[in-house]
Amino acid sequence: MLTKSNLGVSTVLSTVILTSVLCVIVFTASYVANDAINGQIENAQFDQAKNVMLALDKLIKRVIYKPESSGYVKTSFWTVTPYFTETGEELEVWIDGEKIPINIPVNVVKIRGGPRTSVATDQELIGNEKLLLTNISDSLGRVRIYQSAGAWITLDYSRVRCIYTGTFKNLKEDKTYNYVEITVINVTFGTFGVQEKASFTVKNIGLAPIQRTKASDFTIGAQKSGAEPEACTLAQLGGNPSNPTLINLVVVNVKISLEGG
Repeated sequence: MLTKSNLGVSTVLSTVILTSVLCVIVFTASYVANDAINGQIENAQFDQAKNVMLALDKLIKRVIYKPESSGYVKTSFWTVTPYFTETGEELEVWIDGEKIPINIPVNVVKIRGGPRTSVATDQELIGNEKLLLTNISDSLGRVRIYQSAGAWITLDYSRVRCIYTGTFKNLKEDKTYNYVEITVINVTFGTFGVQEKASFTVKNIGLAPIQRTKASDFTIGAQKSGAEPEACTLAQLGGNPSNPTLINLVVVNVKISLEGG
């Protein structure tokens, strides 16, 4: 038989248990809702970071032929994290086996997404992994997205553009020359200051021109540390091997910094 005392205890226990269950449900629902909201915020920031990288690529391409010119791209880092990565690798350029005597480090600008951001498939937003570019429309910059212990966006310029632009007449020698342009961007890093509001600044700090003359067909090659070399000949570029060739190689030195404010 239940006494009034037992009924009172039972009611109290039931109330405590019910309250605990409701609290767990409320806290769980609140956590799930907050996690979903935070995930949406992180994904939005990651999408913004894509646009920042594309804008940075456009800015670099705008200043490469204007020594001492500069510009900036404003951004924010609420849930994403920027990095300047010096890989220790180098990009080499050679002409008929002769290495161009300039060291081009492979440096990469990176942005990592928040912990809830993921990438289903790798994407090339601009450019590709090809090392030696032979079309004027090919992008020297490569912006890609990938998943590796987090979601990443990267920008690098570890490639060489080699273009046959036509012929010109050397009146003094009374000879017709092929003309080949080779362009390489040497990215170095300056100030790195991470704040919630920041700006990537880019400056062209000078050009380093190198000229070579070849009497007949020749091979231009490019190689990155630890990777297979890529090469092409004058004939493959569209030039006439029976004519001598003036090769104009330009190394564009660009400094990238990240400054707060």
